[in-house]
Amino acid sequence: MVRYQVETEINKPIDHVIRVFADRALLPKWQPGILSSEQIESYPYPKYKLMMAFGKRKMPMIETVLRNELPGHFDGTYEMKGIFNRVQNSFEAMGPGTTRWKCTSEFRFSGLMRIIAFFMKGDFKKQSEVIMRNFKKFAETYKETGSRR
Repeated sequence: MVRYQVETEINKPIDHVIRVFADRALLPKWQPGILSSEQIESYPYPKYKLMMAFGKRKMPMIETVLRNELPGHFDGTYEMKGIFNRVQNSFEAMGPGTTRWKCTSEFRFSGLMRIIAFFMKGDFKKQSEVIMRNFKKFAETYKETGSRR
């Protein structure tokens, strides 16, 4: 198992940050590897099939939203062959123009991924930091318009 926490401060008000974070159409613009997001279930928890690109390979990932209490919290699980990831996100207004985003991740592995993960433990946290930096940059520069695309 791999468990860690990363955080960043975003130089935008929490309402802007949450609108950008919650807009699923914007996911591919800040999250590396996501090609598409399609809702496949709504009850008891919303589930999405994310199509991911890893180099030239494309693989599906299943996202299950466990808690959507934005603007405060957004928790979910992300599953693909050999990998189970539980993510807990929290957002906090630090002032009128700054938002703190904390993300706690816990990975569990099965099959061949247990061996691969043993040698790549630090890479999971690095990837989370990349995602967080991408989102910070995107949220700080994204201009909302009448058209959200």
